[in-house]
Amino acid sequence: MVQIIGVSGVSGAGKTAITKKLGTALQATTVFWDEYDAISQAPKDYVEWYKTTRDYNEWKYEALEKVLQMLKSGKSLICPATKRMLIATPYVIFDAPLGYNHKATGKYIDFLVFLDTPLDIALARRLLRDYKGKPISERDEEHPGVLEDLQHYVEIARPVFLASYDIKKNCNLVLDGSLDLDNQVKTVLKAISEKGAGP
Repeated sequence: MVQIIGVSGVSGAGKTAITKKLGTALQATTVFWDEYDAISQAPKDYVEWYKTTRDYNEWKYEALEKVLQMLKSGKSLICPATKRMLIATPYVIFDAPLGYNHKATGKYIDFLVFLDTPLDIALARRLLRDYKGKPISERDEEHPGVLEDLQHYVEIARPVFLASYDIKKNCNLVLDGSLDLDNQVKTVLKAISEKGAGP
């Protein structure tokens, strides 16, 4: 029986890093939400979404839902987004930023980990990720500049990031996202074993 382990948390929490590390530790297939962005639909303005509906099901990720359904049923398939082979390994590690709140994909998650990473660390990680190797003044459509990003965060977007922490209320494990990666993985593996979330 395939068990899907979800990893949730705010942007910059460290979801990608621990998903990859857990995948290696468990010899498990990994599935990343962001890989399906280009073939899915999501609210265009997250701030406006937060101010109005706050409906997580406005993220229409039908291809991702189908992938999880197939893997959960023990069937391997070619990823429709990346074209890589996805094997129905006993465990599947799913980078799931919306967790159980996104019903279409959340219903396939057997055990959900929330990375409780302080906002300052998450923000620093995002800026390092987005601007590493770029001159601080370099701008493009997606990244208008570090100072502009910080201003947008402080004046407009911070409540949206805070809202991500609501997801941890329904998680199976809340993990300190400021811990080093090896300790995070050890904690998750121990919790999975203790709670019997095994194949």
